[in-house]
Parts: sequence; C-alpha cells; structure tokens
Amino acid sequence: MGSAELDPRTWIGLEYLESISGPGAIAEVVQSYAQDAPGRIARLKAALAAGDRDTLKRQAHDLKSNSATIGATALSTLSARIEQEAGTASLANLQAWIQGVEAMLPQVLAALEEKVRQYPG
Repeated sequence: MGSAELDPRTWIGLEYLESISGPGAIAEVVQSYAQDAPGRIARLKAALAAGDRDTLKRQAHDLKSNSATIGATALSTLSARIEQEAGTASLANLQAWIQGVEAMLPQVLAALEEKVRQYPG
C-alpha cells in the first residue's frame, strides 16, 4: 500500500458509520482529520526542536490513531514508530521520520478529498 492509499477495510467501517449516522458522517470525520493533522505535525516539529520527548510521544500517538481512523495506514505506521521510539531514538532519526510524515500528509489529504466525493452528504 502506497503512502497515500487508504485502507479499504477501514472505509468499510466508515461506510457503516455513515449508514447509521446519516449522510455527512464520513465528510465530518475527514474534515476533522484535515483540520487537525497539520497542527499535530507542527507540534511534533516543535517538540523535537525543544527536545520534549514526552510531547513528541503524545502527539505521535494522536496522529497515529487519527490516521488509522481514516485509513491512512502508512502515515499511521510511521507515526507509531515515532511514538515508540520517541524516548530513545536519535534526534536525526526522529527528524527524518517527522519529515516523512509531513511529506505524506498532502498526499493523504488529496486521497481523502477524492474519496469523500463518493459520499455526498
């Protein structure tokens, strides 16, 4: 699965959510992610710059979970690595992984925008 591909199994769950919550539920989840994720990445970068590994771990955890919720598996997996390694990895490795997450986000957002068009709400 490429960095911008969305997990089809996750989307089955999101379709179920839409079926019980009504039209617009998927769009709401996607919009919330699109508004939240850039700020989380900015906070990851700020925590790294400040050497605040606890905040780095918390922000990576939230980004991991939120990315998994919308099916962005590659972004979630890399965020999980940051979370798991926040306390012990070198700053250079953490920086490279954060840059990877930052590079993936526009692709994921574009894939989400395309996908959500299938669900008029």
